[in-house]
Amino acid sequence: MSTGTTLPVVKRALLDALIARPGLAGVQLAYEMPQRGIAAESLWFGEDTETEAGIPVMKAGTKHVDEQFALPMVVQALITDGRDAETADQRAAALLAELQQCLAQNPRLTPAIQWAEMTGWVHHVGPIGDGTARGSRFDVAIRVRARLTP
Repeated sequence: MSTGTTLPVVKRALLDALIARPGLAGVQLAYEMPQRGIAAESLWFGEDTETEAGIPVMKAGTKHVDEQFALPMVVQALITDGRDAETADQRAAALLAELQQCLAQNPRLTPAIQWAEMTGWVHHVGPIGDGTARGSRFDVAIRVRARLTP
């Protein structure tokens, strides 16, 4: 990989890997939050990616860059048939497990990176609309490390 960032390459590689998983058949998988028609089961990349890049400054010229960033991904299950929050949590956890296994089975999603791993999540649960529907959402952090070369 040349200097710049591996972010778009990693996002595409992870999305393609998730699309290929049989356990996610029928789940909405998107590069960004769907603007219309969010499905009952969805995964998409979050809005803000944080980075740490080690850029040597002791000499002039193009340099190797050690890139590390936290890629956000949303894992969401919406239950609209009157079942409870536990049902929503169970389904969201199953979707989360698919993401975990995808990264565990292939931490080097693309030759452009050294590895990608899930480092944590924040969970949200609650009623939707009139209270007869429930939602469960994991905001996941995926740590990516790459060595960019000129």
